Amino acid sequence: MPAAGWTKLSLAEIRLATTWYENGDSCSEIADKLGRDKSAVTRLLVKQVPRQKQGRPPQLPQAKVQFVRRKLGQLVRKAACQYTVTVSMLKKACKLQVSEKCISRALHAQGVFFCKLREKPILTAEDVKARLTFARKYHLKSKWWWSNRLDAAIDAKFFYSCLTGDARLRAAQRATFGAYRAPGEGLDAGYVKAKGSLNYNTGARSLLVVGGVGHGKVLMWHSVPNSRWNGKAAADMYTKSLLPGLKATCPGQTRFQILEDNDPSGFKSKRGTAAKAASKLRVLEIPRRSPDLSVMDYAIWSEINRRMRRQEQKWPKSKRESRSQFAARLRRTAKNLPAAFIRASMGDMQRRCKRILAAKGGFFEEGGK
Repeated sequence: MPAAGWTKLSLAEIRLATTWYENGDSCSEIADKLGRDKSAVTRLLVKQVPRQKQGRPPQLPQAKVQFVRRKLGQLVRKAACQYTVTVSMLKKACKLQVSEKCISRALHAQGVFFCKLREKPILTAEDVKARLTFARKYHLKSKWWWSNRLDAAIDAKFFYSCLTGDARLRAAQRATFGAYRAPGEGLDAGYVKAKGSLNYNTGARSLLVVGGVGHGKVLMWHSVPNSRWNGKAAADMYTKSLLPGLKATCPGQTRFQILEDNDPSGFKSKRGTAAKAASKLRVLEIPRRSPDLSVMDYAIWSEINRRMRRQEQKWPKSKRESRSQFAARLRRTAKNLPAAFIRASMGDMQRRCKRILAAKGGFFEEGGK
């Protein structure tokens, strides 16, 4: 409250004080001349600097958030999976004055969270070029073409022989991705499974199968004798299993187009190549390290495994199968795949080729439409 008898500076006093201040007089000298309090003169003549706001720093503006995201991508690519890029490193690289928690909140708001690194084959420059060449050649093919003009997509796979309750349990656990849990939980039964990199002996020899799908059906299910894959086994597969299956599916047709990878021990062996030529099989060869272009890899094998595990869910732990019974059930499960699923899986090659073009030969997000 002002003291008793205090009055505001008059216009004449303000003009005098301003003139004297411009001529170099101090606020104290001007106050003495006017007979006024120094604080009143100071408030009039000296620019007041607002006090700095206290408390939590403001959120990063949207433009700055986008800059932080671009910088984060640069740092991660530079790290090349050799070390972890931390929020502290990001703050230093961006020269930000906000806290690390503020940066984390901004990234979370953008849907950016710390996640486990994805595991993919490492592509060389030659691989990227080959993938781009494949996509450019086939991206204009329609879904119908992939489902009807491509006669078969083939691939080989080892299946664990899960004959006992323990083996079936391990197989089901390997296929389960995760579970909802609160912080601090996750070490009890139901939250922990064996590491996927650890091999597991099921007590029975694995089955090596070469499967082929086309025209909405599993037209080949070839069990490799003794699970030994080589040129002779590949030649037998082409002439004794694939060709009869194709002829039964497409009566009257003499030439066929098949999709396969560049497996050197079987598909591209001398005997395998000779058998394909004799059987008039034209090959659309998938680029190396490209399971995302193999219909069997990205759709068929995983669906067969899901259906096998689903069948086993209600089985008693004591139930046992022989290896031949397991092989027969595996074959039945494959043969019963819906035609719509097989056609949709083969037609998805159109979308995948387009996404490889957009990714300039690199990897792409496989999910979505």
